[in-house]
Amino acid sequence: MVERFLTYSLERGRRIQAVLLDETGAMTRRNLLVTAIDEDGMGFSARLPGRKRETHYALSQVLTAAYARGDQGELE
Repeated sequence: MVERFLTYSLERGRRIQAVLLDETGAMTRRNLLVTAIDEDGMGFSARLPGRKRETHYALSQVLTAAYARGDQGELE
């Protein structure tokens, strides 16, 4: 299910909400825009709100993903 939301964000250019594990093992909720998915599917690059630089995440860091606030996933 997580992969589905990552693909949704990448293909449609829409932000998603994800719960991630950071380096210390703490859970953080982030809105992010996926900019690339690794060839092997084990990671992805995303841009966080207010930041110009992309951050790389491993797929194992993502606990869950959902539509961002105000997005219901309708096809336009």
